[in-house]
Amino acid sequence: ADPKKTYNGLKKLDFVAGVDLFMNPTLVSCADIILPAATYPERDGLRFGDGPQRGETINKVTQIGECKSDMQINMELGKRWNPEAYPWDNVQDMFSAMLKDSVGMTFQELREVAPYYPPQEYKRHEKGTMRFDGEVGFNTPTRRLELYSTLYEQIGLDPLPYFEEPTESPYSTPETYKEYPLILTTGARPWGFFHSEHRQVPVLRSMRPDPLVEMHPETAAKYNLKDGDWVWIENKMGRARRRVKTTPIIDPKVVNTDHAWWYPEKEGAEPSLYGLWDVAINQLVPFLPGRSGFGGNYKALLCKIYKVAEGEM
Repeated sequence: ADPKKTYNGLKKLDFVAGVDLFMNPTLVSCADIILPAATYPERDGLRFGDGPQRGETINKVTQIGECKSDMQINMELGKRWNPEAYPWDNVQDMFSAMLKDSVGMTFQELREVAPYYPPQEYKRHEKGTMRFDGEVGFNTPTRRLELYSTLYEQIGLDPLPYFEEPTESPYSTPETYKEYPLILTTGARPWGFFHSEHRQVPVLRSMRPDPLVEMHPETAAKYNLKDGDWVWIENKMGRARRRVKTTPIIDPKVVNTDHAWWYPEKEGAEPSLYGLWDVAINQLVPFLPGRSGFGGNYKALLCKIYKVAEGEM
């Protein structure tokens, strides 16, 4: 949320190191040094989870240039800062140490048997194996399965689930709603992209050449818009540009758009930053987490839309 706040914060730091697969707006504008990250075929790794708790290995098959994995970079930094905590000579030995207590295998042994499914132990709460103190019960202050969170109660939060109206909405801020009469939800997931990734891959970009905003045909007609028109989505924080796509499956009061847009084909140097500030929808998202410190209004914002004027492209 609020990328300019993050941008300004990074600009004030004495030193910023970046690790990534491709150049991007954050690296170009804020990083003092950039390390090339290793892709999956260029690194060893561990993978646990995704449904049944299976264990798998990522197996390095090639080395391109001087790319290193995040794990190797972290290990080498750790060996310099705290050698006693990082006694391993390579990442495979480090993985083996991580696996020793959990599955009792080395990295090489797990690689041979993967996918590995650890044995399941049922009714652990009856055996005292769910808690660090060995007591029977669940790992909660009351040792019970808590629907009423005593921990939340202790820190002054509601111990039961509750509904809270968004910070800005037709009901919580009716005056703002008069000026910004549409509800904006962000974070739509188009095929071919993963957050900000893959827009520089031609075959994937061809699936979604431009950032879109979806709206009901009635909404488009109300604002004299049609499919393919360029529009500004705007609220009190800022604005971002989108192409219109009409669909009958969305509520006429709502507009929906995908996030994390930038244009790898545009000029990278500031102030352009790959066209970021024209299309970054998070410019409309306030940096306001919920009372517990979690959550944010990414899915429920107020906005207005209007056509991009001639010459603004």
